Amino acid sequence: MASFIFSKLTSPSKPITPSKSRIEIEEENDSDAKKTPIVNVDDVDDSDDDVEEVVEEVGDDDVEEVGGECFDDFCEKQNSKDDDLNESCPCVGQLFDSLDEAEMFYRDYGRRVGFEIIIRTTHRRVKSKRICSRLYICRKGGRIVTKSLDEEKDVHKKKRNRDSIGRTHCLARMYVVHREKLNKWEVTSVYLKHNHTMISKDEVLFMQRPRNITPVIRQLIITLNKSGIGPSKTLNVLGELTGGLENIGFGNQDVRNVLRDIRHYVFDSSDALEGLALLRELKRNSQGEFLYKVDVDEENRVRAMMWVDPRSVNAYKNFGDVVVFDSTYRTNRYCMPFVPFTGVNHHYQSILFGFALIRDETEESYLWVFKSWLEAMGNVAPQTIITDQDIAIGNAIAEVLPNTSHLYCTWHISTKFGEKLSHLYANHDHFKEDFNSCIYKSLTVAQFEDRWEALVEKYDLMNHSWLQDMYSVRHKWVRVYTKLHFTTGMTTTSRSESMNSFFDEFVNASTGLKEFIENSQKALEKQYLREREADYETKNKERSKITSSSLESHAASLYTKEMFRRFQHELKESGAYVVIERERNPIYKHYEAYKTTVQEEYRKHYALFVTENGNINCVCRKFESSGMLCRHIIRYLYKMQWSEIPKQCITLRWTIEGNKRVGALQHKRPKIGNFLESQPARYSTLCKAFQDLAARGSCSIARYNYLMSVIEKESNFIENFPNESGGKRAREEEDDAHEFGDDDDDENFNDLRNPILSQTKGRKKERVKSGIERGKAKKGRKCNFCGAIDAQHDSRNSPQRGSVFLFLTPKNRAKPQRCSVLQNL
Repeated sequence: MASFIFSKLTSPSKPITPSKSRIEIEEENDSDAKKTPIVNVDDVDDSDDDVEEVVEEVGDDDVEEVGGECFDDFCEKQNSKDDDLNESCPCVGQLFDSLDEAEMFYRDYGRRVGFEIIIRTTHRRVKSKRICSRLYICRKGGRIVTKSLDEEKDVHKKKRNRDSIGRTHCLARMYVVHREKLNKWEVTSVYLKHNHTMISKDEVLFMQRPRNITPVIRQLIITLNKSGIGPSKTLNVLGELTGGLENIGFGNQDVRNVLRDIRHYVFDSSDALEGLALLRELKRNSQGEFLYKVDVDEENRVRAMMWVDPRSVNAYKNFGDVVVFDSTYRTNRYCMPFVPFTGVNHHYQSILFGFALIRDETEESYLWVFKSWLEAMGNVAPQTIITDQDIAIGNAIAEVLPNTSHLYCTWHISTKFGEKLSHLYANHDHFKEDFNSCIYKSLTVAQFEDRWEALVEKYDLMNHSWLQDMYSVRHKWVRVYTKLHFTTGMTTTSRSESMNSFFDEFVNASTGLKEFIENSQKALEKQYLREREADYETKNKERSKITSSSLESHAASLYTKEMFRRFQHELKESGAYVVIERERNPIYKHYEAYKTTVQEEYRKHYALFVTENGNINCVCRKFESSGMLCRHIIRYLYKMQWSEIPKQCITLRWTIEGNKRVGALQHKRPKIGNFLESQPARYSTLCKAFQDLAARGSCSIARYNYLMSVIEKESNFIENFPNESGGKRAREEEDDAHEFGDDDDDENFNDLRNPILSQTKGRKKERVKSGIERGKAKKGRKCNFCGAIDAQHDSRNSPQRGSVFLFLTPKNRAKPQRCSVLQNL
């Protein structure tokens, strides 16, 4: 085989004007190339007349001179050794079905040989703007480019400081032309000789990869990302399918670029409109049962957004007695506080009652959220709501939910103890013990008040402003007060915060509104799947018992699996208690329970009162606050030889039929358009293709690319993202929404704008200090002369320096040497 095959391409140093050049030459961007004039290429299809000459030229970086030495092509060296490689070499007359196929062929060839390929020139027809020819060259091809010596102009350009690839004026290239009569792409010119060393086979995977990510692989990358699999792990998955990372054809950064392009498309086409379109799709697919509401500002930007799934509405009817509200999660593109409404189902699992995104944590925003959410729930308010100690939230709840018991998260308050009371913890050894006994170990309100009064007097805390403020709202966080309300045993917002950890797997600082709505549906699906699994375990498996008593057997047939485990724990602990009768009268019976394993001086005595109608009340009030029997009542039932739990001591929400008090939960979810769900045949084709890849173990890039192209043809895959603009899609969704009776004022949202972007770079990052650390933090400097705290001066430049006041201070009188110095000034 002759090494020189270049019959129709003249030297690039002499630009020529083609005889029939009814074409435009399009410059291709090269990250390492600087644009200065060089070459045009002819030999285009001659099917059209009326010549209009338009010639543009493209330039290169500096040329690295390689003293005239030429290196033969890989194919010529392997001519006698590997016929398959010979057949993969480009030659004049080769035909391809598409330009992408020709480019993929030449890039694959370059990787086999050991050189990189770039697009040098592209020709388009003047009228149709369709590509009619293209020139591919070696990346080291080019001519010397004179760099600007004007330093002042270079400073203003602010270009990225990149290393460039040295050019050697290599002439290796391939030129393809579109033949309209055949509807094929023909190779018309080829040159296979290089004037530089080839990249070794071991180093090929490190050179710049061609961006040949096919639509099917692109969709797979997006699907894996939606499942919480990052770019690095996605690359590992593809590596396993293709027999190694070197066979994939692209790298980690290319995967990141795919995800970046998708995000940019969404944000450029209006993330707010895409999110609104998704909400309308969910409402349409649920026959109008999916509820949402959007609030905008004067600039028509999203100020707040709330949405409720129909399954959440049904669940609220069964388990909406206690709600946890938390707004501390801000991980999204706009740094908007994310607000999930969380509750507890009959398996003691977290369950979601709705979601909201708000721009700021103001009272106005919270009022809008609570009013919108309460309207979605049929204006049925919960019995208890637990939040953190926020004035804006408290004012909003007082206005919208006046009959709901509002409690504070005890954990958030307890974290402030170390900071606000650090001097007491450090200077008094018994303060922590006394304080905890008062807050956490008081059994009755009267006992707490007595202990608090003694604590304040002992440690002189009458003038401690923060502690007195907390005492004024003690009914919202102190245990003896909160147990008077039904809370299902919750005292913190940890359930809502655990939902934040779920979102950490799927969202980041670049996540927009649409992605957040999609992830909220994933959270719902995950939790309802857990509930269905727990229902199956409860109904189809027998409980493991620790005793043979009929009372435990009755509880096993009554409660769900998790709640029975909690009953068993109390049953086991009840064995250490003794119940004795203290008083009997016609109205009630007074019993007392205490632990026999504790010394008498340290025993806690729990009073039990049994009324004439059979109600049993314990001073610990576990049943009233959580709905589960305490160990003291269980011990009383054993003493009185009860074989079944009394009806008065059964809370229906914890039983097997707890989710059917109002109606069984509907697990059918509103569907979101998905490639794998809507096109099962295409999914099957994709699976077979990957099975083939996995069976081969290791395959060539050509085989890999060919297989991906077959998948695309067989599945007739069409990408969903860049085909239509956000405005067009939103208008189509809007028309569909009207058909299903969408009662929103759609005219206000025709030009809905995104919220203001937040700063994601340059945020101050530091370790979060504990309360005691913050309390012991270094105080402001103090002037030794005037005694001022947080002073901007010291003893050398004090404003009071030399005054009579200095001589009269006790510190100066105790130091005669200082006084003598001051007198001499």
